[in-house]
Amino acid sequence: MTVYDDLISILFKLPDGRNLEEYFKNILLLAKFSDNDLAENNTFPQSGVKKYSSYDEIVMDFNASSQIAIEAQAIFNQKNNTQTKSQVMYLIVAKQAEGSTVAEALDAAKNIDGKFAKVVPLSRLSADISAVADWCMTNSRFCDCVVSNVEDVSDLVENLNNYTYGIFRKNMQEPIASALASTSTCGKFGAKDGSAQFTQLIGISPEQYTGAEISAMKSNNLAFYTNISPIDGGNTSEFGYNWVVGSRMLGGEFRQRCMIKHYIEKAVGLMALEFFNKKPMYDETGNNLLLTMAQKLFNTFQTYNLIIPTTAEQVGYELKVTPIRVGKNSIMNTDTEAYNAKRFKLSGYYYDAIVGEKVDFMFTVDPSEEEVAQILGGGEE
Repeated sequence: MTVYDDLISILFKLPDGRNLEEYFKNILLLAKFSDNDLAENNTFPQSGVKKYSSYDEIVMDFNASSQIAIEAQAIFNQKNNTQTKSQVMYLIVAKQAEGSTVAEALDAAKNIDGKFAKVVPLSRLSADISAVADWCMTNSRFCDCVVSNVEDVSDLVENLNNYTYGIFRKNMQEPIASALASTSTCGKFGAKDGSAQFTQLIGISPEQYTGAEISAMKSNNLAFYTNISPIDGGNTSEFGYNWVVGSRMLGGEFRQRCMIKHYIEKAVGLMALEFFNKKPMYDETGNNLLLTMAQKLFNTFQTYNLIIPTTAEQVGYELKVTPIRVGKNSIMNTDTEAYNAKRFKLSGYYYDAIVGEKVDFMFTVDPSEEEVAQILGGGEE
């Protein structure tokens, strides 16, 4: 088992994993559908999974009136407030077959193509939303879902599920969760990306809510889409903006901070693979190489506005490697098991660019035999 202090999970096989962009720009839509949803004389792959790069490709397979086509149109038409076009690379449609569970369908989809950071469930049923949310928390993916009953997510709120972002919607057919997922597929999740707060959604109408409804949504960390205007009353929407209001995952953590942490963990995991691809010596020479690569990576995190910049007044991050053979605190003298397994240890901290909070971490860089074989060219793709 690969160990990065239980923080890092390598999801990619080389060479596909060398660029994280596609992983963060893909959305998986989980749906139950029948032949009636398909275009005439068309069949869906036996595997239950297919990848699409445009809405036009979707309507070659599905009826334009089907809910899948409606969701896909929202996904491919969105942009966030700083973009001129959608940043989605692929929409992966995964079919939940009759009699199969949510987890079985998602596991099957991940095994066929695991390059997706976002899951959107087509179902609005409470049990299905909870099942997708639980799967995403276990598998380190993010879920954007529509909620029409605040009580449906009370367990997810109580269990601190910070992998699921719920948005309240009275109209259960509108593809608002798909639209939301699309607006945060930019890949970096820094200062301008990743936060749904104040996002304008194309093709989605705002809803109006009472003070009691808003209070209930906020208490359960649910977002909502409404018109915000400084002037009360009818016919005043032209003075305001249609905005997503709500910046927290159901568990209470800021959505953008969760995505930044996820990006950093995956990027460090990829760096670790690239590090072993250089066949490092298990000594201070290898340690210095690891530190140099990590410093270069964390500099890019500052460029992307994931962590605060380093200035004369503040330090954005600090990294160090545990000595391997030098001194009483070396791995050789303090952790025989790690030393015999030739594990490298990288530790440090960074300050999150969103709220400036210090995040401490320890990564134990130790790939499994399977991943070593892939790196060295001896494994199967």
